[in-house]
This record gives sequence, C-alpha cells and structure tokens, in this order.
Amino acid sequence: MKTDVVVVGGGPAGCAAALTLRKYSDLRVAVIDGRRAGEPSIGETIGPGAYGILAWLGVWPSFLADGHLQAHSTAAAWGSPEILHQEFFFGGQGFGWHLDRAKFDRMLVNAVVEAGGDLIAGATFRTISKGRDTFWKVEGLSEGAAVEIEADFLIDATGRQSRVARELGANSRAFDGLCGIVGFYSAPSLEVENFAVIESVPEGWWYSAPLPDGRVAVAFMSDSDLIRATRAHEAQEWSELLMKTVHTRDRVVGQRLLGPLVVRSASSRCLDRAGGDHWLATGDAVAAFDPLSSMGIGHALTSGAHAARVAENVLRGSGGLMAGYLEGVATNFSGYLELRSRFYGVERRWMDKPFWSRRNLSKSGEPVLELALSGPFAE
Repeated sequence: MKTDVVVVGGGPAGCAAALTLRKYSDLRVAVIDGRRAGEPSIGETIGPGAYGILAWLGVWPSFLADGHLQAHSTAAAWGSPEILHQEFFFGGQGFGWHLDRAKFDRMLVNAVVEAGGDLIAGATFRTISKGRDTFWKVEGLSEGAAVEIEADFLIDATGRQSRVARELGANSRAFDGLCGIVGFYSAPSLEVENFAVIESVPEGWWYSAPLPDGRVAVAFMSDSDLIRATRAHEAQEWSELLMKTVHTRDRVVGQRLLGPLVVRSASSRCLDRAGGDHWLATGDAVAAFDPLSSMGIGHALTSGAHAARVAENVLRGSGGLMAGYLEGVATNFSGYLELRSRFYGVERRWMDKPFWSRRNLSKSGEPVLELALSGPFAE
C-alpha cells in the first residue's frame, strides 16, 4: 500500500492526526492500529475544554451520542484529610465527562474510516526502512499476514512505548516510576456520587470515579519499586491498602472487586528527539504525563492535530512548522514539570516517605525529578 502519511498507533493521538489530515487536506493517510479487541479499558475523566478539539475533529455529535457520563466536579483530599471540591462550571465552561474509554476510542477509529482514511486493524509494527519510491517503508503483521506500507511522512503514535521514535534513534527519558494499579467494582446498588475523588496517602495516592457502564474504577498510584516492595499489585495487598483510605473506600464499601487488577505505567517521560526528517512523534509517544495533571487525552488529541499540520507542511515543501513543533514539545514539558512539582509540593504530611520525598524539594532546593525507575510495571 502507498499513501502520503502513515500513522503507527490508533489511539486518540493517532486518530486525531489522521482525522485532521483527512478533513483539512487532500492527503492520503493510513493508520496501523495494533490494539486487540477485549483489552481492558480503564476509562478517564476529561474536562469541558475537550469540546474545542472534538468539534475541530468533527466528532462532537458522535461523542454526545455515545452517552458518556457527565462529570460536574473533582474532589480531592490532598495536603489535608478534608475533602474539597472543584466545580467544573466555576470556570464558565460547563461540565466534563467520565468516559467509556472503549467506546470513545472506537468512535475515533470509525471517524477515521468514515473520513476516508485507511485502517489496518490488529496489525503489529515490526520494522521501518527506506521506501522504494517514497521516504518510508513500514512493515508489520496483521492476522499473520505481512503488511507493507510506503509513505512520505511517518507519525509515531504508539503511546508510552514510543516504538517508532526509538527505532529511529530517539530515547525516552523517564522522570519517575509512577504506576497505576486499577481495580473495578460493580455498583448497581451503590450510590456513587458523580465526580472523581483523589486522595493522598503515605504510599502514594488513590483515584476513583464512576464509569458510564455502572462500574467504579479505583486506582492506586505509586512508584513501581514501592509497589514491588509492598506487593500492592496483588489483590489482597491492594485491597488492604484501599481499606486504610478514608474517602476512597467509602465509595466501594460492601462491593466486590471484579476480575483481576490492571497495571498501567503512568510515569512522566519525554523523548530527547521528538522528530526528524519526515517523521515525528505525537501524543504519549512524544510526552507522557502524570494523571494528576489531567493532560492525557486532551494532550493526545491536540498533539495529534498539530502533528498532522506539520506533516502537511513538510509534504507541501515548506517544513517551517517542524521547528516550532519540536520547540513546543520541549517548552510544554518543561512547564509541566514545574507544575507537577508544585502539585506534589502541596502535600507535606509525609515528607519522610519515599514516594513524597522523591517529588518534593531536595536539600539543594531543586526539584527531585529524574528517578528513571523501571520494572515489570513499565509499559
């Protein structure tokens, strides 16, 4: 197959790039989507600011039709045992949504196909080389059959793995070892208020939120080495830690944990090289953020749209947008690290605990940022 732009990765960033190319240019685009049906979907809360990018991508009516659960506030017990609420509508933008993540991702993929993009579903990326008549040749496998796509521009949207960028020589620098251990509870008879709750504890912090399908998602966030040491990735230890919380446990008291726990990397990381000659990375592949920042899906969508504009600019013979994109990645991530340090600096009750001391000020007064922890919990 020959196309103008090949996007490796069919998540929000990859779909946003493909949709932007199809709706705002005449370029052809192919998306290699390696996700498998039945993979656990965690869900996520997005704020009211998501309207702008979803409307830009032309999927706002489809998003509304999917029946995601409205979210009117976020509550946090952070820096104090008291829980405080932040209402979305105080910002004058309305409410947010607790997503059915599987439905959200499926909506984006369908929109790409409807817009005329080529989708190679269930395909495994394998190698990149120089194309015969194009700049790139991407090879993979789909249902055991070889897949070969030639394109003049390549977008890495492979998430935190940054598989394409690393294949091209870039390195992903980790600034912590944050990991989420997620469990789900069924709550048909439990009245769970319609907002997310964040609760800090000596070992890290907890997140909980209702999902559109009636379940409640509960996540314990800590560093991978600390999780290993406490065996918090195992159901019994995870549940015992949950029972030590105050606000989080009250949301699922008397309910049964459904199925196995799900492990997800949540580390802050950024590529040392976000792009090059006829390629760039986008979404989590270029920069991934602590979930506390609420920058996940929103960043993925806007980053994907920007990547598409850069690709079009390069293929039109200019390329002037590439330098701005690369500079923007570095500037935005630097600003994020400062914001991250301030967020964690609010919690002063457990400064002697490893999780918190790593994220607060060192003796020199500089933020302790680079831990680069690894282990079985990293993606």
